[in-house]
Amino acid sequence: MARRVPISPSISARLIHAALVVGVVLFCLVAWFAEGATPSVELPNRRVLYISLAVVSAALFGAAAFTANRLTPSGRGSSAEDWWHANLGRAVFIWALVEAPAMLGTIAYLLIHDFRALLAPFIGLLLFANYRPSRLTGS
Repeated sequence: MARRVPISPSISARLIHAALVVGVVLFCLVAWFAEGATPSVELPNRRVLYISLAVVSAALFGAAAFTANRLTPSGRGSSAEDWWHANLGRAVFIWALVEAPAMLGTIAYLLIHDFRALLAPFIGLLLFANYRPSRLTGS
């Protein structure tokens, strides 16, 4: 019987990060091509939607930045695998804080078809690039 080798935490982190980024991009593409599928005239005042999206996005992006700044880079004596084993849960939490406003902005764009709602997904993708696995470990 073949012995199963567990997947290393650094590979898991790269796969999770890539899946979240691809999910945001694919959902944005679906929203872009499904432009005429939802009636935007039946929605209430759009100003409330923009303000609430901006407040929620700022709070969640700020929480992600705060949490990411509290991560310590891997030390000289430890490997990246050890760092990921200890911090994978925190990294996934940071990425979830970035993904939430990105998806909310995409949903808002799907509903109202206004490019201003795509500001949150754009900032989310920039933060995904900033919080990529190699950058979080400090290597």
